[in-house]
Order: sequence, then C-alpha cells, then structure tokens
Amino acid sequence: MSSVLYLAPRPKLDIHARAHYFEGMQEHTPLTESLEDYLEEIYVLEKKNGSARVKDIAAALHVRYPSVTSALQALTKRGLVNYEPYGLVTLTDEGRIEAVRVTQKHRLLKSFLINVLGLPADIADENACHMEHAISKDVHFRLQQFLKYLHISGCIDADWIVDFQNFCAKDKAAARQKNDLDAYFADSGFSLLPKDE
Repeated sequence: MSSVLYLAPRPKLDIHARAHYFEGMQEHTPLTESLEDYLEEIYVLEKKNGSARVKDIAAALHVRYPSVTSALQALTKRGLVNYEPYGLVTLTDEGRIEAVRVTQKHRLLKSFLINVLGLPADIADENACHMEHAISKDVHFRLQQFLKYLHISGCIDADWIVDFQNFCAKDKAAARQKNDLDAYFADSGFSLLPKDE
C-alpha cells in the first residue's frame, strides 16, 4: 500500500493588504535620526520664512534634492508635513510638536555643552546634533532637572565657569597620562561603577 501525501493549495497573497499592513507599521515606528533632522530644519526655515522649500532644506542639510524629496514623502505619510512636489513645505500641528521636541532637546544639550562644560559653540552644536538622537526621554528630563537645579541654586556663575576652565586646562596633561579611569579618579572621592557593570 502506498500512501499519498496531500498538500492543500496555498492561499493567494493579497499584495495590497500586505502593503497596507507594512505602511501602517512604518507610520508608527519612531522617527529616524535623519527624519528628525529634516523636521528640525523645516521648523527653523518655517519660523524664519513662513515655509520651507526643497532647495533650502537641501542646502541647510548638505544633501541632494532627491534625498529631501524622499524624506518629505516619508514625513507626509506620517502626517508630519504638508508637501506637494514643487510646492512649499510646512509642518502639520503634529509635525510642529515633534519638531519642537527635537529642537528643544538639541538646544538643551547645546546649552549644557557650552554653559556647563565650556565647549566652543561649533563643537557643542555638532555634538548636540548627534546626542539628541541617542538620549532617552528619561535622560533628557533628568538633564533638564539638573540644569534647572544649577540655575536655581546659583551653582553656576561666572567664577564657577572660569574655575572650571582653569581646572580643565591644568587637568589636560594629567588626563592624557592616565588612560585608566580607575587610576585617574583614585583619590578624587568620585566612585565609578564596578568594572563588570
């Protein structure tokens, strides 16, 4: 007796339903760093000129027109910008909220790097741009609290900043000589987390 294996026919794949499913997923995923940068720049241009143009966005972000068009299409799908080919670009209400969030995070980080760490504005701006995408909401909020505390308590004043800059200048050589953080902080009273964490 031979046995026959019966295979049921495979159901037809509904391509349109599948594409719609993945489109919906894409709209609810977090914004990429790149899309956040586009939103931030559109916000800046909109505040300055009332709207943004593809060529102005491209010039500000040092990208080509097709890259801007692609990003604008993705942001339009998410309901964050109003965009028609060859037309002006504006933020939707939801897009403005998101752009303000990103812009405020950038400004907070840049302020911290300049006013607390004493870094030059260009270095602070470049690093804030990278950091704004990496920190979580909790870290962002705690940094806000820290800066508020420093301001309210009067911890940071002109003397403090000058003292810190003098410390940094003297400490550069010591920091370069000691590559091991544990050795560097050995007698400082500052406790690093254990090495295995």
